[in-house]
This record gives sequence, C-alpha cells and structure tokens, in this order.
Amino acid sequence: MSAAKKKASSVPDMVGLTDDWGKMTAMRQGEHGQEEKEAPAPVAKAAPPARPEPKAPAATEMTRRSWYASAEAAEELARVVDDIHHATRTPKHEVVSALFRAAVAAAPRVEKQLSKKT
Repeated sequence: MSAAKKKASSVPDMVGLTDDWGKMTAMRQGEHGQEEKEAPAPVAKAAPPARPEPKAPAATEMTRRSWYASAEAAEELARVVDDIHHATRTPKHEVVSALFRAAVAAAPRVEKQLSKKT
C-alpha cells in the first residue's frame, strides 16, 4: 500500500507538540527559578507632589432597573425617548432621566387617577 492511499488516522499526531510543550515548560521553570533567587532592587519612594493633582469630575452615577409595564406603554416611552433624542441630540440616558424626573413630579396626579379606578 502506498503512502498516498494510506488511511488517515482519526487521531492527530501530537508528538511534536508535546515535545515543544515540554521544552517551553522547562524554559519557564528556569526563568521563574532565576527570578526567585534574585532579590528585587529596592524602590525609592517618590517625593509627594508639591500640590495635589486636580481630581477629574465625577461621572454621573448610573443604574439599571427593571419594571414590568404594558407593551403599549413601553413602546410609547421608547418612541418618545427616540423623538426627543433625535430632535435635541441629547444622549438617550439623559432623555430617560428627564422623563423619570417629570414622572416623579406628576406622581401625585397619577396617584389620584389610580385611586379613582379602585
């Protein structure tokens, strides 16, 4: 039977790979062994800066919440957020925050409307 007609093995030959792996492992162990024997040079403490560095302005703290709502109400909110975002180019998270604040301001009126239903 010729080499061309020889049936391919279903398991790949990994001998070269394991030899390379063994060599790399030995090299790494040698490197780490040398590092452990050599003491690191002491690092001199840097003098404190003459004046404190100005702090970067704090980023707006964000959160993510999950509430269930009717699909219709959620679609209306998404549409309004998109409309305001496209009209003003204000980032959507700012638009949603402003709408939440408006909803909080309208909470007493909404509470009265919901109280009448029950």
